[in-house]
Amino acid sequence: MSRSSVNDPGSSLPPVLVTGSAGFIGERLVADLRDRGFEVRGFDTAAPDVRERGDVRDLATLEAAIPEGGHVYHLASIVGVRNVLARPDETWSTILQGTENVCRIAYERGARVVFASSSEVYGDGVGRRLREDMRLPQRYGVWPRASYPEAKSCGESILEGFVARGGDGRVARLFNVSGPRQSSEAGMVLPTFVEAALSRRPLPVIDDGSDVRSFQHVDDAVAGLVALMQTDEARGRVVNIGSNETIAIVDLAHAVGDVLGRSIQIQSVTSVARYGAETTRCRARVPDTTLAGALLGHEATRSLATIVLDLAGSITGHASSCRSIAGRNLRVASGGPSGGTTRCAALPAAQDN
Repeated sequence: MSRSSVNDPGSSLPPVLVTGSAGFIGERLVADLRDRGFEVRGFDTAAPDVRERGDVRDLATLEAAIPEGGHVYHLASIVGVRNVLARPDETWSTILQGTENVCRIAYERGARVVFASSSEVYGDGVGRRLREDMRLPQRYGVWPRASYPEAKSCGESILEGFVARGGDGRVARLFNVSGPRQSSEAGMVLPTFVEAALSRRPLPVIDDGSDVRSFQHVDDAVAGLVALMQTDEARGRVVNIGSNETIAIVDLAHAVGDVLGRSIQIQSVTSVARYGAETTRCRARVPDTTLAGALLGHEATRSLATIVLDLAGSITGHASSCRSIAGRNLRVASGGPSGGTTRCAALPAAQDN
């Protein structure tokens, strides 16, 4: 595997634009890239620096931000089930029009693009690990919930067209990213559970909690995005970025209690009670990460316990005390650092459709 010249000692680093820079992943990505020595400009409607504020649907403003021959990490999107349900038209237009604008300008400027897609493009997940060459669904349930996966799938098609015309683009399908400073306001499950456990409130689990997910630390996701950008052979490729640890949601609730040393109560709720509207249920959504390892040399290294501890530390401001508590009570999915109680859902490898 060869990497682009940006990794060569003494080479000049390309300028970088990160759309969605004020978001949970975007903030972490910007900080990581600056630590690596890149000159980074953020671009977000909520950017704290007024000079970096902008909407990806505004072609003229975006055109002034995308660097000639640079790198563009395109993360701008409406995220979180509650936000998508409340703002489906904005979800659709931000992803679709924003991606069209990014690709149009990047093509003219000779810029390399990473488009942050989502594991939601796989749909229900059909009970096995999801591989990049699997056939995607034709439909994603009902509007407004479908606005997000449908838009991400169309965004991937826009990237495909960009590459077909000679552009340098690649797609990251991100699986459940969590970690320090993630908010629960949009309905994200892990911060919701951690906040509830720390406050000694019941943890809300939808239905029977048997749906299976795979959670990755935001720092692992950022490392995957950077590796995808810097790997020349990744041009035109779609790559899953995620963790191999899998867990049912009800077991996730218990694992949060174990890690934090709290006795928890489970509150069974409906999706309407949880999000304010019905949502399409996904029974299993976990990645096959073989390609990320082979092509990028990337794998998630931080455990679920680490994610929970870092989240708790960012909420309480006392990470060390959380870690001392957890050291006495750690019971997470098999294969984790504790080797304790098995909470890991065993899924077969992906098969061709």
